[in-house]
Amino acid sequence: MEVIKILNSSIVLARRGEDDKEIIVMGKGIGYRSKPGDVVGEDEIEKIYVLENETISSDLTALMKETPKEYLILADEIISHAKHTLSRHLSDHLYVALTDHLYMAMKRFKDNMTIQNRMLWEVKKFYPQEFSIGLHGLSLIQKQLGLSLPEEEAANIAFHLVNAQQNDDNMNQVMMMTNTVKDVLNIIKIHYHVELDTHSINYSRFLTHLQFFIQRLFEHKTLNTQDHELFEQIANKYPQEEACVLLIKDYIEARFEHTISNEEMMYLIIHINRVMSRN
Repeated sequence: MEVIKILNSSIVLARRGEDDKEIIVMGKGIGYRSKPGDVVGEDEIEKIYVLENETISSDLTALMKETPKEYLILADEIISHAKHTLSRHLSDHLYVALTDHLYMAMKRFKDNMTIQNRMLWEVKKFYPQEFSIGLHGLSLIQKQLGLSLPEEEAANIAFHLVNAQQNDDNMNQVMMMTNTVKDVLNIIKIHYHVELDTHSINYSRFLTHLQFFIQRLFEHKTLNTQDHELFEQIANKYPQEEACVLLIKDYIEARFEHTISNEEMMYLIIHINRVMSRN
């Protein structure tokens, strides 16, 4: 492996001989002992990151120039645990996004800046596996960095894991999801004859809920607890919102041939009420 660039005292960018692929090589003091053109010895290497494309390699290279290696190690441990737990493909860009996020989160925490995730409840309910991995990440942060972060940060890690499952193979699904979100928002605007405040907190919460809801549709994992009594209470309390959700229900059934459960309708009613009452 030939060194291309020194990133910091412990990380270099190198080129692998057998396939000419750029790789990130980590080793104690390897940056001090090497210069461009040197060959890295096998005994110097602690970890190698082989990334799927040059853009991701370039992004990680730029990031590691100003980010301590501990955060890449931490991200790598979380990602390894996630791959084992989820048994799903995760985009290599997760190494860049999660490393950067962890470093900035630690800086904010040390500066006593509040770390919030307003979607904490929904992440815990709709993505329990990813949230559990986020909690595992918090335990690693406590162990390795001595910092006790709030569980909102576990939800932030979970968000990155969810996003990393969207890759080029399902790009058509992502496009369909985007168009479906747009159509649902248009149904709401037409039903209420209003423009939505896209800068409000409740709109942001609803948009995230809508994205998760549509993803559950695609994955055939919609919520269904058969709690008809609670749904009827919510529907009776918010009749106009129920009427709007019934329009959304008809649209979903016509487009995807999928029936929305009462529980999914109930959450849509609640979110639409929040958006419209505090728009």
